[in-house]
Amino acid sequence: MTLLAFALSYLGMLMLCLAMTRHHREVFNAAPTHNRRRWLRMLATAPLLGSALLDSASLGVSIGLVVWFGQLMFAGLVISLTLAWRKRWLLPLGGLFSFVGVLAAISG
Repeated sequence: MTLLAFALSYLGMLMLCLAMTRHHREVFNAAPTHNRRRWLRMLATAPLLGSALLDSASLGVSIGLVVWFGQLMFAGLVISLTLAWRKRWLLPLGGLFSFVGVLAAISG
């Protein structure tokens, strides 16, 4: 479950990153509209809360929240390094992490 929680953390942090005009312009070559920025920020709460709930359910509340904060920091680090190195890899990495997380959750 922690791989799925990390995938959700990555997706939530990616949405927050793309809600920023500078990063959105780097990835999509266009500035986001005001509505798109607002929707990205609002939609980012669902995967972030989902990852916190998954970690808390599988590891207990105290350890789960510590692991969740670590996953958030690592997801932010992966996103920032990917933005600095290969901007076009952000979205495919999100799909890859999601696929691996779902496979890990299904396999047990």
